[in-house]
Amino acid sequence: MRPVLDLRSAKVAVELTSRCNLRCAMCPMGNLGRPEADMPWWLVEKVASDFESNGVRVRWLHEMGEPLLFPRLAEAIDLFPGAGVSTNVMLLDEERGRELLGTSLQRIRLCIDTVNPKIYPLVRRGGRFDPVVANIRTFLELSKGHDIRVEIQKMVSLKTADEKVKDFEELFSIDRYPQAQVIEKTCEGLDTTDATDLHEEFYGCFQGYPFRWFIVLSDGRVTHCCYDSDGDQPIGDMKTQTVREILAANTVDRYMAAFKAKDWETLPRCGECFKNSSGKAVIVDQLIQLGHKIDHVLPVKQVARKIINR
Repeated sequence: MRPVLDLRSAKVAVELTSRCNLRCAMCPMGNLGRPEADMPWWLVEKVASDFESNGVRVRWLHEMGEPLLFPRLAEAIDLFPGAGVSTNVMLLDEERGRELLGTSLQRIRLCIDTVNPKIYPLVRRGGRFDPVVANIRTFLELSKGHDIRVEIQKMVSLKTADEKVKDFEELFSIDRYPQAQVIEKTCEGLDTTDATDLHEEFYGCFQGYPFRWFIVLSDGRVTHCCYDSDGDQPIGDMKTQTVREILAANTVDRYMAAFKAKDWETLPRCGECFKNSSGKAVIVDQLIQLGHKIDHVLPVKQVARKIINR
């Protein structure tokens, strides 16, 4: 019988730091119920060794914090082969860019989200549009000829619905950089399911299934959900446990039973996503879950993101 949480197919992330230098409109940073801190280096090495022993591949060295704030990021990258880095780009100057390109990093996501300097401060509060654009252009030049995938993130939201991929490609002259591409992501509110200036009211699990992630937070606790910023639904603790011990425990099975029973006292984070329980919202949630399944065969998410956010 296949386990509820299968690390062969799960999305694994390691949060090197919960600190951030911006307050993003779609993210609860600044409102965390846990201290903002870096993962201690001994724990970074422990997690890396454990994952390597069990053949676990890390997708991101990032969760709620800004990874470029982690002082030993370059060393950490080489401990997690194949892991990507997602950044708001504010700290990605030429010196830091050269440092990252000197590592084994194969994928970096540059989150500018919009090409409109008037919209940018609404999405990336505290950020500065012009320096971010300049940093992206510098990194594109530096990374030419390197074996790295550079993703420039376009955010699809109510505020940016009229922006096109072509707008980003022209701003950064993407045709000159074969290592780069523009990707589209949906603005999914992490801190509220209510309607905002960026997204409509939503109901249900945007992941399509509640146990697709294995995220090691900076304090060592492990959560199954990329929206569980406070670690309210931990399934283990890498400070004191191994991957095998966490998977062998019955926590995930207990959580799954609670999820099916809509027991939001046991699963408070899930309860936040399911609080808007109108009949229409339930139908939308079912369509989202169906879309996740179809997307394995046909790329429907990119089209759906644009429709939902118009």
